[in-house]
Amino acid sequence: MVYKLKPLELGLEFEDRDYELGDTINIQVSLTPNGDVNLRGGRVDLVCEERYSQRGATLISARSILATRSRSSVAPGTRNVATDRKERLVHSTVSFLEAGRLRGGAPTIRAARLLVQPTPPPHFEEAMALQGDAQSSWTFKWRLVASVNVARGRDQKRQRQVRVKLPLAPVEGRVGTKPRMSKPKRRTGSSG
Repeated sequence: MVYKLKPLELGLEFEDRDYELGDTINIQVSLTPNGDVNLRGGRVDLVCEERYSQRGATLISARSILATRSRSSVAPGTRNVATDRKERLVHSTVSFLEAGRLRGGAPTIRAARLLVQPTPPPHFEEAMALQGDAQSSWTFKWRLVASVNVARGRDQKRQRQVRVKLPLAPVEGRVGTKPRMSKPKRRTGSSG
């Protein structure tokens, strides 16, 4: 059995603009085989990486310092700590290639229309709730990942960053906003 390390070159093109939930991304995937290649299929995934960051101080007691003897020079008190957590999920997906065979030499271009699902990422509501918190936040990064399943060869992937705009947070309740009067006050006369 012959196993090809680089059976084909993969390209990924789409319009570079901001997309919103519910939009369609028109994608062109170019496949240039290095010889004849049998394929099992291909798809494009919209991957969302949710990242939680928390900055803050934690209390360090004398007992915890004694328990960790390697930090015996640390005095009791507070210390700044940071917590970072990443979660990746496939938000939307579309198939652009069925099982078949590609002949070597000539590039093939396949079109795909990826519908960005209208549901926000799982931690979106939590991100909105943390908007006023200077210590904690959720951020969202989006990528398009085209992948081709190759028979008797290394599966190929190509990814590119894409901008997906999430809905804005509600305006009411923001710190620092003052209500404005629609009409100026009338002068009431002299007090005397």
